Amino acid sequence: MKDRIQKFIDYKNISPGELSDILGVQRSNISHILNGRNKPGAAFIEKFLLSFPNVNARWLFTGEGPMIMNTDKESKSLNFSQEPKTEPVSSTSRDDRASKLKFDSPSKTIEKVVLLYSDGTFLSYNAE
Repeated sequence: MKDRIQKFIDYKNISPGELSDILGVQRSNISHILNGRNKPGAAFIEKFLLSFPNVNARWLFTGEGPMIMNTDKESKSLNFSQEPKTEPVSSTSRDDRASKLKFDSPSKTIEKVVLLYSDGTFLSYNAE
């Protein structure tokens, strides 16, 4: 995986220090990964994929497929088996409406939605 991270750094034309700033990790973390001392952990991989949502997760893990995924899938409609229950919202702000979505009980709100695609990529949306 370290070779693919280096390849991505080269592709983006950024330094390892710039990558550490983008991901919010220590520079030594990137250095240790790139020199083979440490393997990237789950938290690092999550930050990487969330910071660069067009990176193909399958490529990052296995080297298979393209490094960068086409985002055409984002425009496809989603079909859910259960429609969310919404509460009346006085504000017309999209963020306000999204934060009021309820599913199983009135005490539960959506914090994060993750879309997993069959090609191993994903998109993550956080409520703000």
